[in-house]
Amino acid sequence: MRSIVKFIKLPFKTKLLLVEAYIFLGFSRFLIVTTPFKRISKLLGSEYQETAVSNDGINLKQVRQVSRAIQIMSKYTFWESKCLAQSYTATFMLSRRKLQTTTYLGVAKDETGNLIAHAWTRCGTVYVTGGNGGKFTVTGRFATRDALRG
Repeated sequence: MRSIVKFIKLPFKTKLLLVEAYIFLGFSRFLIVTTPFKRISKLLGSEYQETAVSNDGINLKQVRQVSRAIQIMSKYTFWESKCLAQSYTATFMLSRRKLQTTTYLGVAKDETGNLIAHAWTRCGTVYVTGGNGGKFTVTGRFATRDALRG
């Protein structure tokens, strides 16, 4: 109940951003469970490409607000909103704002030797979701198509 009261007291723009994150988390989860990755990858951008690691032309405040909204709302979904859904959501939300992103997919072994997967998204120098992928070996990267235009 406290969460609802907190939400009501938020500025209107913040509410809109949180609702947008919630909707895109749902859309992302829907894609994950219903759509082959080959089709989803086309939404993420150009495979094997990477955007510039530069903050030129990037509104860092906006990127951080999107990141925070995704982080907050992923805790309130009644579906699973782990790293892959969060990464897709970041890509979609930042693309709507005409900001370039790189989505990374990686694998590593956990403490018991089992293979684990992770996804994260970067915009400029900011890791929007999933941290910087530190221990993970990158197996795929996708740059938003706008990033490749000169």
